[in-house]
Amino acid sequence: MNKKEGLILSFILLSFAGLFIWYSSGAKSLTGQSQSWSGHYVGYEESGTMFRELTITYTGEQKTDGLPVTYTVNTEPTWTGREISWKGSKQLSGHQLHLELKCNDCRIALKSEMTITLYWGGKQEKLVLSK
Repeated sequence: MNKKEGLILSFILLSFAGLFIWYSSGAKSLTGQSQSWSGHYVGYEESGTMFRELTITYTGEQKTDGLPVTYTVNTEPTWTGREISWKGSKQLSGHQLHLELKCNDCRIALKSEMTITLYWGGKQEKLVLSK
């Protein structure tokens, strides 16, 4: 390999490394709305810890304060094969559910979307969040 080929190869490798660092750092955000719900997800890093926050707001007509809501959150796997998967039940407070996760060894990058299935008051609805 001559010097020119070495410089070109080095430039390509540094470009990919820079793109990877740019992609894996900074806040990642998804939003969406369905018939009765809206949602906002943000993932960010602070002092080496990854934070994932999801706020889901009821936008429908039914009175809901204190109503129990069961949720399932799934994402498409990232290139590492990991995905977000939250399941549980919470009572609405001021028409909102707030979910938070802290982790040291997870990635916050998402491919394209997050699907949330919500069950409340005998109803079911899917909420899709995307970029």
